[in-house]
Amino acid sequence: MHLSAEECPHCGLVLAQLDELYAGFDRTVRRPHDAAGVLRVADRKRVTKWIARAERAFPQLYFCVATCSLSDEQNIRSYGFWLMNRGEFKDIPESASEDGCVMLLIDVNRKEVCLHVGYLLDAAMNEEESFDALTIGHPYLLESNFMHSIEVMLGGVRKYVKRLRRKARRLAK
Repeated sequence: MHLSAEECPHCGLVLAQLDELYAGFDRTVRRPHDAAGVLRVADRKRVTKWIARAERAFPQLYFCVATCSLSDEQNIRSYGFWLMNRGEFKDIPESASEDGCVMLLIDVNRKEVCLHVGYLLDAAMNEEESFDALTIGHPYLLESNFMHSIEVMLGGVRKYVKRLRRKARRLAK
């Protein structure tokens, strides 16, 4: 998250431009955030349990699973960047850092997925490793089996974050 930056230092996205592009999108982010409307009530309850399990394992972080349905001129990376910076995240655990967001974002139209993280993990992230964490759920996403893809990808993200934590502990010694 770039809390005070108006432009992403990595990719050059500009928030003012994205504010126009995503003007009609809801900024209130509940976890899970089903903007695409593909999860039933029972599904949202299951995803909420999976999120809670991840947060118990990593109390300094908060996890979010979000679905969206983007148009041709929009893309998942820019929407995720906009949501991380402009979103009003609800129900964040008290133990979690404001910079500790881990957001799994799924575009149900294009069958794309993206992992967005806050500053707490940003420096440790490796694009190839995070891609590998998500790849295992992609076949289910292609079949529009959103629940299974979320379950598998969230599991992959948890394993990846666990590796990052072990790596950080080794470096701290």
